[in-house]
Amino acid sequence: MEQTELKERRYVGVRETLIYGVANGGQVIGYNLVRMQLTFFLVTVFGIPGQAVSLMIFFMGIWDTMNDPIMGTIVDKTRTRYGKLRPYLLFVPIPLGVATILFFGGAEFLRGVESTTAKIVYMCITYFIWEFFYTIGDIPFWGMSAAISPNPKDRSRVITSARLISGAIGGLVGPVISIFIDLQKSGKIGMDMRQLFFILGIVAGTFGMGLFSLAGLCTKERVMQQSEEPKISDCFKCLVKNKPLLLIVCSNVLGTVESIADAFTQYFYLFTLGSASLSIVAGIPGTITGFLAYTFIPALERRWTSKQIVIRAVIVKAVVSSAIFLIGAHWYRDPRVIVPLMMVWGVFNSAVSSIKMVIPTKMIGDTVDYMEWKTKERSEGTSFSLLTFVSKLTGSLATAVSAALIPVIGLQQVNQDMVLPEGGELNTRFLLWAIVTIIPAVLNLLSLIPFIFYDLEGEKLDTIHRELAQRRENLTGAAADAE
Repeated sequence: MEQTELKERRYVGVRETLIYGVANGGQVIGYNLVRMQLTFFLVTVFGIPGQAVSLMIFFMGIWDTMNDPIMGTIVDKTRTRYGKLRPYLLFVPIPLGVATILFFGGAEFLRGVESTTAKIVYMCITYFIWEFFYTIGDIPFWGMSAAISPNPKDRSRVITSARLISGAIGGLVGPVISIFIDLQKSGKIGMDMRQLFFILGIVAGTFGMGLFSLAGLCTKERVMQQSEEPKISDCFKCLVKNKPLLLIVCSNVLGTVESIADAFTQYFYLFTLGSASLSIVAGIPGTITGFLAYTFIPALERRWTSKQIVIRAVIVKAVVSSAIFLIGAHWYRDPRVIVPLMMVWGVFNSAVSSIKMVIPTKMIGDTVDYMEWKTKERSEGTSFSLLTFVSKLTGSLATAVSAALIPVIGLQQVNQDMVLPEGGELNTRFLLWAIVTIIPAVLNLLSLIPFIFYDLEGEKLDTIHRELAQRRENLTGAAADAE
């Protein structure tokens, strides 16, 4: 009865649920601009060698291994009248916005500079600053998804809202850039790529961060925290002891290869099919099904556990991607065949991506509850710092691998333009077809291995939520008696 009451009581209203999603949409404008266009911007627009970009991303990944967990423990030690998460969400939008503008303004600011060294130094400094402030904002933001309500259904709703709205807002970044690339190459706009990315940086840094600031202004922490400030050593001990969380992290790391397709999609449409704008046409069905998939998540959760949903989603994507690759293997250069195939592929890919954007994040919230049940300490900051760290690590690894693969598969940089020489030994166009379809999806099956050992589901998870609800009720009663 208590478990049923916990699941049915709604703590977070529709307005706050939507605001949380809109805030994530603003954050993702800048994040998608960096994640999806980092290699293209730095190599093709800024004119920095791909090897330098790959090396920077590698060292930045090392920095993140220290920065993210440290930031997570700082968040968990925070005790203010605003909570332990909201203070950071109130502070970070302005400096993160400035950092975004500075990073994407580099190619324009250094337009007349010939020194490659100067460009590399500017790239490293501004990217470091952007990563630093992004971490300060991202860890508390996702920690809020676990602290906003003790009800698992509430958490699922706010995470779904965040992923759905951020997908709608942040998803505009790729199509807008594709359109401008084609317009710029055809000479139909009086703007070069340096100016375009500078303007995009300004939009992401002002409008995007304005929306992100709503997370601090309009959301509330509702899960009761211990009044005592935990030691840093205790935060790290909780992290190491949290086996379910570590298994989720291992799964995400093994799934890194899946992100490589994002970096090469632009090149595939540009060099194999001859038009970057075709990606917009091919992506229309997937955009629709990606949004619709969010509405089916509650039904999936009623039928299967979170673990079962993730396993099924990964397998479906691998099967469909393999079929699409094989069907299009003989016509990979023919837009009349490939664009319809990519439409079909996009329907399944987007639906699976939407599911994987929500369920694993919710599972991390479950691991926070698990450690509170086990140790009586909540560690949203430390736990979600791993989500941020793994997200950036996998993105950085994928970008670094992508940058290193560019010359390997036959693409060359000539006068700050990426070109595909004809008559080479490699069939670069076919390799691009494989990279955006079958290779990442099949290798991503490795990410299912850790879930063999994941058992935080079903009756065990229900028992944890039921006992935590009783503990919090006792704490509330004790606090009322003390007053």
